[in-house]
Amino acid sequence: MTTQSNAVVIGGGMAGLFAARVLSEHFDDVLIVDRDSEPVGAKPRPTVPQGNHFHALLPGGLDAMGSWFPGFTDDLVNAGSIPMTVGRDFVVYTPLGRSYSLQSHVTEPADYGLMYVQTRPLLEHCVRTRVRTVPNIRFRHDSIVDGPVHEGRRVTGVKIRNDTPLVADLVVDASGRNSVSARWLGDLGYPSAPETYVNCDVHYASVTVTPENWDAFNEVVFFVTPSGQGEHGSRTAAVVKIDGGRWLIALGGRYGDAPPTNWDAFREFGKTLPYAVWDELVATCTPLESIKTYHLPRAVRRHYEQLDHYPEGLLPIGDSICFFNPTHGQGMSSAAGQCKGLEQLLNDRAVAGRNLDGLAKEFFPIAADWVRGPWILAAVSDFENPACTGDFPMDDLPDLIRLGELSAASANDPALAQFVVSIATLKLPLSAVRTMQSV
Repeated sequence: MTTQSNAVVIGGGMAGLFAARVLSEHFDDVLIVDRDSEPVGAKPRPTVPQGNHFHALLPGGLDAMGSWFPGFTDDLVNAGSIPMTVGRDFVVYTPLGRSYSLQSHVTEPADYGLMYVQTRPLLEHCVRTRVRTVPNIRFRHDSIVDGPVHEGRRVTGVKIRNDTPLVADLVVDASGRNSVSARWLGDLGYPSAPETYVNCDVHYASVTVTPENWDAFNEVVFFVTPSGQGEHGSRTAAVVKIDGGRWLIALGGRYGDAPPTNWDAFREFGKTLPYAVWDELVATCTPLESIKTYHLPRAVRRHYEQLDHYPEGLLPIGDSICFFNPTHGQGMSSAAGQCKGLEQLLNDRAVAGRNLDGLAKEFFPIAADWVRGPWILAAVSDFENPACTGDFPMDDLPDLIRLGELSAASANDPALAQFVVSIATLKLPLSAVRTMQSV
C-alpha cells in the first residue's frame, strides 16, 4: 500500500489516540475530530462518563504503548502512576478467600510483570501528550460529526456540523459505544452488523479520598468480588492507591442495587460486603469530592466480521466494535490489541503495494480475535449472576475450556503460567491457546 493522503479519526479517546498513532505511519495527515473542548491537563472529559472511575491499562495495552512511544512508562511514573507487579500487588477477596488472581484462586504471590495504576484522566493525558508530538497528527476540538460524505457506497469524508465537510481517504470510527458506523450503514445501503449482548446491568460509585496512612495495606489494588449469596450477593468493592497520597475507593452492585452517593450511606453499603477489610480501610479516609456514579445496562459486541458487504473507506475500532462490562478492565487494552492488529495489516499491505480497497474486510477478523477473549472471560463472570441474561458466546467456549486446562496445568510450570497470564492480560489473543501443545 502506498502512502495515502489523509485520514480522519472520529473521537479523541484512547482508541482514537491509539489509531491515530498507527495511521501516522501510513498517511501524510491524520486529523482527530473530537466533540469535546481541548482538554487542559489530567482532568475528566465531559463525554467520558467513566472518567471519574478506576482504569487499568493491562500489560497488553502497556506493551502496545511502549512500542508506539518508547519510554512511555517513564511518562506514567513521572506523572504520578503507581507501579504494580501483576501477581503480587493486586489482591482480591473472593468466596474462596484471599487471592492474587481474578482468574483462579492463587494464594501465593508471583511476579508476572508490571502494570501502572492511575486515574483515567492521567493516563489519557499522558497518551494525548505523546500523540501531540507526532508531526502529522492534528486535533480538531468542539466539532460534531453529523454524517458521512460518500460517493455511492464509498465513504470519502465526514460532515461537520455548521462547517465545511472534511474529505478523507480513510475514516476511522473511534466514536465509542454510540458508534457512527452502526448508525451509518443503513443510510449507505448496507445491513447492520449482527450484535450480541450481555445484560450485565452494572452500577458503581467512586470517590477520591485522603487516607490517614496511604500504606495501610501492602498492595496497590484490592478488590472484593461478589459473594453471590444473600440479599447483597452482587455487591463488590475496591481500594486503589493513586498519586498525591490519595486512594480511589469504589463500590459496585448489579441489577438495580446501586451504591448511594451520600458518604454515610456509601459507608453503610460497604459494610454489607462479606469482608470487613474494605470498611476498616475506608473508616480512616476523608472524601475529597462528591461521589461519582456510573451505570451500564448491557455490554454489546458488534460482529462486523460476519458481514459479506461493507463500505470502503470506513473502519470502526475500539468500543465502536465492542464495549465490555467495565468492571473487568479490558476495554482499553482490547482497543490497543485491535490497533496493533491494524498496524500489522497496514504494514503488510504497504509491503505488497496494496491500496485501501478491502481494508475493513481484512481488519474485522483481526479485531474480532482481540475482542473474543476478553468478551468470554467477562461473560463467564457476568453469567455467574442468575439475573444475567443475553447471548452467552458458546462459539468461543472451546478456547476458554482450553485456557482453563492450561491454567490448571500451570501450577508447577512458570512458563505456562506466564502464557496463561499473557492471555488474561491481553498480551496475546485467546486464539493463542490453539498453538500451545497438549499438557
